[in-house]
Amino acid sequence: MPTLLTVPRLVDDAARRFGEAPFLIAGDERFTFAQAAATVARAASWLRAQGVARGDRVLLGGSNTPATIFAWLGAIHAGAVPAAINPALTESERDYLATDLQPQLALADDAAIAAALAEAATVEPLPVPDGDPSDVAAIVYTSGTTSRPKGALVRHLAYTAAGQSMRTWLGLGAQERPWCVLPFFHINAQAYSLATALANGWPLTVSPKFRASTFWRDAADYGVTAVNLIGAMVAILERQPPEMFVPGDLRVIYAAPALDPPQNRAFETRFGLRIVTGFGMSENTFGTIETATSRAKQSSIGAPRVHPGGLVPNDLRIVAQDGALAARGESGELQFRNAAVTPGYWNAPEITARTLDDGWLRTGDAGFVDEDGDVTLVGRYKEMIRRRGENIAPREVEDVLVLHPDVHEAAVIGVPSALSEEDVVACVIRTPGGTADEETLRAWCRERLAPYKVPLHVVFRETFPLTPTMRVAKETLKAEVLPLLAEAPR
Repeated sequence: MPTLLTVPRLVDDAARRFGEAPFLIAGDERFTFAQAAATVARAASWLRAQGVARGDRVLLGGSNTPATIFAWLGAIHAGAVPAAINPALTESERDYLATDLQPQLALADDAAIAAALAEAATVEPLPVPDGDPSDVAAIVYTSGTTSRPKGALVRHLAYTAAGQSMRTWLGLGAQERPWCVLPFFHINAQAYSLATALANGWPLTVSPKFRASTFWRDAADYGVTAVNLIGAMVAILERQPPEMFVPGDLRVIYAAPALDPPQNRAFETRFGLRIVTGFGMSENTFGTIETATSRAKQSSIGAPRVHPGGLVPNDLRIVAQDGALAARGESGELQFRNAAVTPGYWNAPEITARTLDDGWLRTGDAGFVDEDGDVTLVGRYKEMIRRRGENIAPREVEDVLVLHPDVHEAAVIGVPSALSEEDVVACVIRTPGGTADEETLRAWCRERLAPYKVPLHVVFRETFPLTPTMRVAKETLKAEVLPLLAEAPR
């Protein structure tokens, strides 16, 4: 029966249980669980020697490498709080994060991390510290699609309990070979790949990044069986010609968000694997996971996740805009309460106060619970469009648009209206060979949506701007689209 652990205890437990079994694989680099634990303990000792004390922040700007992982785990082992950041950030973006974080030590790139680990190889390892699984282990900066990034405080058990649970959530077997292609500065890679490999004794193959052009060949060459992706990545793979596919052992893709159900099923049939979807956040690794009934439902994210040992009770409530609890089938804000929920944001007490309500995490996501107990996402409250006195969820309009055979992907935004409030604008990427024009898609929407939800304009695009975590950057998209609409007839 699993118990709740700190991250250092998870690493130590894995070393004792799995010893010389392979743990990390990256190109020509190979590390066993025992080697990894020793490297991490020495990195922690080195950090202490640099003056890093318990609670100090450590900034890590490395790429997806074992060295970055060891430095991150070493900082946690030392009692510090690491923040892994995107190595592709501009100087001004890095300066903003450094100013916000005020780290005791910054290892700004792969070279600095490699040098630190080389020095650490000669020191005595730091014993595994005692700690409380509910303490803060790390900081994860959110992608900032609509505002400046903010640092979510992530508890130890948010990592370790998720690692213990992922096998059950995805229906995986005892002997899997997971593959990490998502960036390590993202909660997905940290909790759902790294911690899962540690908890289960699985060899984790780490790639520098997602490469669509070689994805299937790499998967076959590495012999991996499971991978975590973002929905946009699945969409890219879906559009590839048949000759790009290389058969292999890959059987499960965890994609959040995923494509719509018909696309998911077609993808599964074409490639002989299973897509599992769910909902998680940097602020809450225990969100939702798909169920047998949710797989066929548009925009459904399943039901609240359950720890296989029952150690993390996970409550969900839907709160209407008037503050009352929503009835079944009524939309409102998704709010979670469980032991993995963030205690707040680094250096942001006002945002913390707005986000946490007596232990309940206000996600900012709108949705409802249906008769089966499954959750349907409606959209982000920050992205809600206000038109003619009505609130419009972009996700609802997007879901209608992607049902059209000529629409591959849609992103709906609100733009300032000449009549006050906002107008609805749909940005669309056509399917290969698709010919639907603006009026065709507006007519399609008129047949399926209330009049006030129908887009006033449809803008066709080849691509969408994306955040580092592969979500549509809607503020950037809006800035790109507004000049095109200036001369458009209304």
